[in-house]
Amino acid sequence: MAAATDRRHAENGEIAELRSALADQAAEIERLRAVLEHHTAWLEDHGGALRDGDARTTTVEAKQEALGSRQEALDGWLESHDTAFEGLHLRTGQLEAARAVQTFTQWLEPLELAAAPKISVVLPTHDRAALLPRAIASVRAQRYGNWELIVVDDASSDSTPKILAAPDDPRIRTIRVAHNRVSAARNAALAEATGDVVAYLDDDNTMHPLWLKALAWAFGEHPEITAAYGGYVIDDVEGLPRLLLKPYSREALLKENLADTGAVAHRAGLEEARFDESLVEMDDWDLLLSLTAERDPLVVPAISCFYSTAAPNRLSHGPTYDADFAAVRRKHGESS
Repeated sequence: MAAATDRRHAENGEIAELRSALADQAAEIERLRAVLEHHTAWLEDHGGALRDGDARTTTVEAKQEALGSRQEALDGWLESHDTAFEGLHLRTGQLEAARAVQTFTQWLEPLELAAAPKISVVLPTHDRAALLPRAIASVRAQRYGNWELIVVDDASSDSTPKILAAPDDPRIRTIRVAHNRVSAARNAALAEATGDVVAYLDDDNTMHPLWLKALAWAFGEHPEITAAYGGYVIDDVEGLPRLLLKPYSREALLKENLADTGAVAHRAGLEEARFDESLVEMDDWDLLLSLTAERDPLVVPAISCFYSTAAPNRLSHGPTYDADFAAVRRKHGESS
């Protein structure tokens, strides 16, 4: 009996210990469940914050994209208006030049000149018998009489020699040279010139009747200048004739030519007044750069000539254009 009673007491003690252990485990589970719930709530809160952040990021990116689009639109608007303002500036400059030429021409025509320098006109020609008489006639029609015309026949094979034998004017002289570039023909004429001032004319263009008088005034009234250039009328710019008279700046001249050969004049005997015979079609630009290297030219608000774009076999923008352009830039300083 006593043994059985002791066994029941022992079993009851083990059961009590198991129940105590189960209670401890249940409490730990509850504690862990509370911790889990806390972490779950924390994750939900932070997940919401992250989702809000993503949404805000997406909104910011959208706003930045919209801002970029508006900036592009604004840049395009500004560029179009810059172009318009530049065009307006050019047109304003053209109008001012035209007004200056008109005023000067009206003033010059009745003017009695105080000085009358002799002006040598250099006119090279090659196989343009149909055009040459018109060019010569434009020199003979000058309102200023103290000039000489030196026509250089660059070995023409047409009727040019016959035409040159016809003029009965002691002021017109002709020379014939072996066929070479136009620059060599002009240099041959410079060697024969006897005037105080030298002007130029191409055989497909015509000289304005007052151009030599304008040059006589310019070099007579301004003894300090060695070179000058004026405007010229080109016959076809967008279907209409247009006056071209650009203001002078050395910086601009180093980038592009500012005047046609027919618009350039200089005092005779200048060492720098030579045409570079290695150039085919940029010798006029090279000449103006050389003439103005040490002293600015006088810009004369007058029309020098009427420039034709219709003549055949023109040199302008020919196959050597790019090579000649680069050669002139190298010669006079690309960095400038």
